[in-house]
Amino acid sequence: MKDLRLVLALLMIGVGVGTIFIALTFNTAGGSSFFSGGLETAIEDPEIPPGTALAQKCAQPGVVNCFGFDSANALHYAWPARTVCDEAFKGQRNQQFGRDREGSGNTFAVVQNDQCVFPEIDSKTFHSGFGSLKITIPFNSSADSGGYFSEVFKRNRDGRPLGTYIGPESPWGKVLYFQFYQKFDNDFLSTDFRCLEGDCGGWKQAIWYGNPPNGNSASSLEVTLNNGWQRGVPQVYGQIGADYYGVQDVRGCIYNRGANATGSGFESRVNYSEPPCIRYKADQWMEFTGRIEIRGENNQPASRVQLWVDGKLAVDYNQAKIDWAGSSGNGFGQFLLSPYHTKKDGSQVHPTGHTWYDDLIISTQPISMGDVVN
Repeated sequence: MKDLRLVLALLMIGVGVGTIFIALTFNTAGGSSFFSGGLETAIEDPEIPPGTALAQKCAQPGVVNCFGFDSANALHYAWPARTVCDEAFKGQRNQQFGRDREGSGNTFAVVQNDQCVFPEIDSKTFHSGFGSLKITIPFNSSADSGGYFSEVFKRNRDGRPLGTYIGPESPWGKVLYFQFYQKFDNDFLSTDFRCLEGDCGGWKQAIWYGNPPNGNSASSLEVTLNNGWQRGVPQVYGQIGADYYGVQDVRGCIYNRGANATGSGFESRVNYSEPPCIRYKADQWMEFTGRIEIRGENNQPASRVQLWVDGKLAVDYNQAKIDWAGSSGNGFGQFLLSPYHTKKDGSQVHPTGHTWYDDLIISTQPISMGDVVN
């Protein structure tokens, strides 16, 4: 019996040591474990080239995740079943995803003009690395013109959401920093898009919204970058447009009817010249850096939203309403990239446009602007 007890004791010690070794090894490799408290930095795309500005930025304190869009393996497609997209993705699993984001799906395809249209990795056009996320805006396309890419802030090694969000009750704090690069071709920027039921609200760039399972990209917990009313200048709004942050008021670029009496719409672009405004520019990579600080009581006009374009402050609004205690989530935990254009007229024939995204960073600390890391 003594020998048996000794053997069992030695076995238990061996199992314990092995467990600790495995846990430490897993944590060192960048995975989650009880040693790290779940606050470790992670780089989503393992192919981010070392030594690049993106790799250096991703190694800075406070970084939650990075997306380099360098490999097609990073895109997990979902599509409307029983459509032409079934043939386009033949042999692949339809990675449909719900509000809980338990599935690995993050890239949604759509049917436009009887064709399957979807975001894809472009290995010939990129800001850094080996590729970028390309979205096509075809003619005869409706609001969700080219599909979209949407992802939670962080997943574990099994692909399940870690529940990471930034908000007043989060260990990550209540200040969100983000940065991404985007490129627009001239056909996209120079098109006067037509919309149903009146004026066009303008195409979107990115949406930051609530954590699963209640997060919704169109909700009271939402901050959206867009080409507001097709004025040709980057703008920001909240709560499906009900919380309006102005044009680029901090620069003196305010609502202006101009001599042609068109304060909004495609023809109003002449009223928003640069300077003082910062305009979209075709065929070059533009850097968008943001800071969202949740302040005050829930859903009160007290939070601060800032946006820098190519290192220049474009938006600084300190009365934003963020509904972090409502039904749309506890804080920011997801993002969506898309040129979605509400009520876009699908019967309009216009040049096929393209936009590209690259080098997206999510952080709780300031992110260096430009390609030189401070």
